[in-house]
Amino acid sequence: MKRTCFYALAFAGAATGCASAFAHNGATGIVADRMMGMMMLGEQMQVLTPIINGSSDPGPAVIEEAAAMIAAHSGNAMTELFPQGTTEFPSEARPEIWEDWALFAQYAQQLESLAQELERTTDQPTLETARVARNDWTSMDTSVLLGLAPKSDPENSSSDPETQSIRSAAAVATDIAGTCSACHTVFRK
Repeated sequence: MKRTCFYALAFAGAATGCASAFAHNGATGIVADRMMGMMMLGEQMQVLTPIINGSSDPGPAVIEEAAAMIAAHSGNAMTELFPQGTTEFPSEARPEIWEDWALFAQYAQQLESLAQELERTTDQPTLETARVARNDWTSMDTSVLLGLAPKSDPENSSSDPETQSIRSAAAVATDIAGTCSACHTVFRK
């Protein structure tokens, strides 16, 4: 029984290794590392696509995880995976990366900033939560209750300046997809 289990695990390990090699056409070293990083980014975009389309909201934990993975594979972590001249097959990087390094680095930094912004979207209460937490009486001061000042609208204003500038997860995820697309258009074969 132990021998059968051992063979099954060995076969599974070999199959995984072969599948990984075939998935990247035999890429090794830094090219394989960056291809794996890009694959990871692609997986996170698959997670975020339903949010962009408005078809589902996976919840804050899933969004936080996607944001963390995107942040880990962007910015300096991404640019370090592109040393000068690493365009050999099966790399999908165009030589234009090194010809316009500033633009490539800008896309990488923008992706990291957007990932950090995406994570901050999970800190804000949803509109429904805000409505439940702030009923008419708790949101009014004496001048509002006496009719001397207009009642504030919790949907259109916030007393916290930080939450006023927080965009929705869908808006940030859309910008992440746009950044990836723009970079691929210029720098990917």
